[in-house]
Order: sequence, then C-alpha cells, then structure tokens
Amino acid sequence: MEALKLYVVTHKEVDLIPIGRTLVGVGGKEIKNVDFYDNTGDNIAGRNANYCELTALYWMWKNSDSEFLGLEHYRRFFCTKNIFKAVPLKPKSISDILLRYDIILPKRVKIRPNVYDNYKKEHFASDLDLCGKVINDNYPEYAEAYKTVMNSSRASMFNMFVTSKKIIDEYSEWLFGILFKVEQTLDISDRDAYQKRVYGFLSERLFNVWLYKKNFNAYYARVYGLNEIPWLRKVKGLFRRIKALFKRK
Repeated sequence: MEALKLYVVTHKEVDLIPIGRTLVGVGGKEIKNVDFYDNTGDNIAGRNANYCELTALYWMWKNSDSEFLGLEHYRRFFCTKNIFKAVPLKPKSISDILLRYDIILPKRVKIRPNVYDNYKKEHFASDLDLCGKVINDNYPEYAEAYKTVMNSSRASMFNMFVTSKKIIDEYSEWLFGILFKVEQTLDISDRDAYQKRVYGFLSERLFNVWLYKKNFNAYYARVYGLNEIPWLRKVKGLFRRIKALFKRK
C-alpha cells in the first residue's frame, strides 16, 4: 500500500505532468500516456459527461487503498507560493504539509455576489435547490452549513484536494449519496453538453458545504497550470475587475 497517491484527471492527451503523479483517463476516449482509465473495478465511468472529474473520485473511493489521496486536473495543480513561475508542489512537500494539516485545498476565491446567486447566474438554481432539499431530508445536520455556504462569498473550487483516504471515504459516501438522489428526479435531457455537466458543478458547491461542517485544519494552496505566470494572471484579473466595474456604472 502506497502512503500517498496523487491522481491527475484528464480527458485529453497531456504533454507535461508534474513529478509523482498518476494520470487517470476519463470520458471513454483512448488517451496516450495515461496510467489507467476510470472504467476499471467498481466505477461510474459511463456517467462522466454529467459527473466530470467525479468519476475519478468515485474510482478512488471504491478502488484505491493508499493512505493519502490527491485529486488534480491535467491543467490545474497545487503550486508553491511563487509569483514568477508556477511550481507544482512535490510529493515530499505535500507529505510534509499533511503532517500539520488535515487537508490541502485550492485557495478560496471570491464568489460574486454569493455562492447561490452566482450558481443561479451560470446554471440552474433549481438543481441547487434540489440538493438543499435532499440535504434537509436525509442529512439534516448539514442543513445549516448548506445555508451558510450558499450565502457566503468565498469558496474552494475545482473539486481538488489532498487528504487521507479515511476523510475522502466519508466525503464520497456523503456526496454521492446526495447526487444519486438528485439524479433520480432531475431531467437534463434537453440541456446542452455544458449544462449536462451538472453534477460536477453541484459538487464544487457541495464540497464547500461539507468542509464548512467538518471545520478541518486546512492548508490552502494556489492552483495554476504548468505554464502559467502567476503575476500575469493577477494583472489580467485586475483588468477584468476594472472592466466589470465600468460596465456597472
């Protein structure tokens, strides 16, 4: 049994992968250089069009026996605090962090105006309402956390983490318990391909509900692509905010 396994999810060919990562192919396509696909063992690979990277999470939950697990994307990695060059965290650094923290998460970002209204703007608020109902009916101890997170203006996105298998097992049982109940009643047959990725979108918000309730000692890491220049992204973000401000006037 490996102590730490860092999985990187991809639906396309990838040229560069940081050291110590295992590449997981999803989406049903043949992909060069992947270590394995999510359609082995106990899996929900056939639902990838709706569940996105969660098909890899499900595989990790049901099939991996490593003590600590990480989930990153082919174009997003946990990185060090370096403004000039994106430097992904090395496995040794990640292991050292986990000696002091329960979980590594993406640095929280601002969500305007709040998590609920932002989701309503980008997707279907009724889907999020359905999650709230499932939580109220089946996981009432999370009802207050759901309300708090929906009204908050900061969240960790991307469904990324590094933590113990024990924590991920607990989270996955909770998350898929909600999503599978939502799936039983939600009709997405008339939606476009983007909006059919609904369960991936919902889980990003639900992850924050679960985290709020658990109140872990979390380490928040920056998330960048391998070829990104952090200071340049900050400048671009500043210009986007200035442009949006003038539009509102």
